[in-house]
Amino acid sequence: MNLEGYDMVLIGIGEEFEEAPDALEAYNKLSKELEGKNYFIVSLCMDDVIYKSDLSQDRIVTPLGGRRKKQCPDACENALYDLNVDKCPVCGKELIFNNILAENYIEQGYLPMWEKHKLWLTGTLNKPLYIMELGVSMRLPQVVRWPFERVALLNNKAFFLRVNGKLPQINAELKEKGKGIGENSVKWLIEN
Repeated sequence: MNLEGYDMVLIGIGEEFEEAPDALEAYNKLSKELEGKNYFIVSLCMDDVIYKSDLSQDRIVTPLGGRRKKQCPDACENALYDLNVDKCPVCGKELIFNNILAENYIEQGYLPMWEKHKLWLTGTLNKPLYIMELGVSMRLPQVVRWPFERVALLNNKAFFLRVNGKLPQINAELKEKGKGIGENSVKWLIEN
């Protein structure tokens, strides 16, 4: 990965990182590569390992939630709770992790960072932008895959890199300013 000439970097982290034994090492390597860069990360991982890394937490959004907060399964109070709280103070039900696996997922857990991400993204238009998509599957393409492609298409100064062990292909419109690498993204990040 060569970030020279790019002050702004948009990173999408996907399922290849979820529960990967070397994920923390890969995140810390990424942190070193991003030193001095203006970056933002959208992660689809719900294991929260990214928050244990050296990456700046105020530059990470996890729209699928994770295991750092709990919620009532019925979302009866639309509130989030610390991990040491076991039962909903309103209905008494056992709390669950605040992520998309919850039938009544409370999105307020990630929305403030999502707004910050959107604001950051508006500042990238027509500026040299390196877009890096690492291990993102087609499970929820509307969160990272398609929006990242769109940003690359709209920004004439963008470079798009997709690293994925199963789906490295990039669309024809990005061939001139993009590249797909068919390797596991965690392994690739550690080795490059």
